[in-house]
Amino acid sequence: MNIELIPLIIKRRINIGIFVISCLFLGFLYSIFSTPLYNSYVTIYPSQNEQNMGTISDFGNMISQFQNLSFGSNSLGSTTYNIKDLVESNILKENIINNDWSSSKHNKRVSLIKYWELDQNNYDNFLTRIKHNLSSIITTDLDKIRLSSAKSILEKRIEVLEEDSGLFIINVLMEEPELASDIANYISSYIQTYVSNKSTDKAKKNTLFINDRLKEVENKLKISEDKLMEFYKKNPTFDTPVLQFENLTLTRNLEINQQIYLTILKELEIAKIEELKELEIIQVLDSASPSIEKAKPSLLLILIIIFNFSFISIISFYFVFENYFKKNKNS
Repeated sequence: MNIELIPLIIKRRINIGIFVISCLFLGFLYSIFSTPLYNSYVTIYPSQNEQNMGTISDFGNMISQFQNLSFGSNSLGSTTYNIKDLVESNILKENIINNDWSSSKHNKRVSLIKYWELDQNNYDNFLTRIKHNLSSIITTDLDKIRLSSAKSILEKRIEVLEEDSGLFIINVLMEEPELASDIANYISSYIQTYVSNKSTDKAKKNTLFINDRLKEVENKLKISEDKLMEFYKKNPTFDTPVLQFENLTLTRNLEINQQIYLTILKELEIAKIEELKELEIIQVLDSASPSIEKAKPSLLLILIIIFNFSFISIISFYFVFENYFKKNKNS
């Protein structure tokens, strides 16, 4: 006859209690002796300052209708940057790893490779050799292997959250609260510098592009002026319909090219101003500060997980044992 769950728990309550308490005690020891991690975060918000560049884009669309000068919104419109991609980029990770950081564990500033003592690991032990043989690592360069190991650790320590409002929260977990805040602020500073430099380069390219178009339109304007002047020289009076039509056509072309030239000249001045102006594209709302409480490991979370897992595991074991193994043995 199968034993029901509740009577089984009552019957084995002492063994179940001992097992669960033992697991909770091990979890308690783990939370005490494991390396604590401290969380620090920055909040940044993409600014909308580049929207004023839209006037150049709109202007470019107008010019393309007249003279097909290849203006387009892709070359002169606003630029968007995916902050999550910037934070997760390899170049930023390498900069963080190779940068020298202040640490209470060391008397001088050290890189994260030295901080995590990866420089002391030659990856020549038995378990590491087996791991490398089973993995796709093909290099024997210790510096590259150590850098790759540091990247793997850093990937787990940085988290990027995006709110519905567009606000980005960058969380950094490190063994020291000051180090976590330093790295978080470094990331926000890197993003600001990167985006600002890219936007400045874009503004310079816009200026060069418009300046080239200005020279092109200036040549067309000169040609239109020369043609109309030549027409007046040859035809002091134009009393025939053909001459009147030709005069109308030449005058209209001159006026169009003149308007295009003046518009481009105005946009060139705007582009020069944008080039010199320091755009605040990334706004840092909250700078990182050292945390006063550890974020991981969470004792309460560990105990809850261990209690549920150990309780379910021991009950499942006794349920199978009483209903199947013991029953088959008795039969």
